[in-house]
Amino acid sequence: MTRRVKPSLYFSVDIEADGPIPGPYSMLSLGAAVAGRQDVDGYEPADPEKDTFYRELRPISPDFVPQALAVSGLDRERLTAEGSEPAAAMAAFGVWVGEVCAAYGGAQPVMCGYPASYDWTFLYWYLLLSPGRARSGTPGAST
Repeated sequence: MTRRVKPSLYFSVDIEADGPIPGPYSMLSLGAAVAGRQDVDGYEPADPEKDTFYRELRPISPDFVPQALAVSGLDRERLTAEGSEPAAAMAAFGVWVGEVCAAYGGAQPVMCGYPASYDWTFLYWYLLLSPGRARSGTPGAST
């Protein structure tokens, strides 16, 4: 029996946060773009502007590190009033990833970013907060 290997769909992900760890601090924005698809025949880069996702999120905590907030250039007061509810934003992200993977032949999503450990920590923690989300992780890769 021949085992069919699913192609991988690489997502370049970037988050902005107002501190070093999720929970006490907040993820303020999430952006993602399809970077490319890899299968047994090789890697094919994607148009980075074709399939994108972006949300600015409402802070989940009043705590923040001023230097971390300054890096993002985002306005916490505006996000408190206008930012997306984090659970809804993460649910929308999950739906988007699923739809894009389906459009690329049922590909397995792989998160890429730099530094992947920082972005992945916030992304995964927030995904766990989203109702109905699977508790399994997406393979990460640092590029």
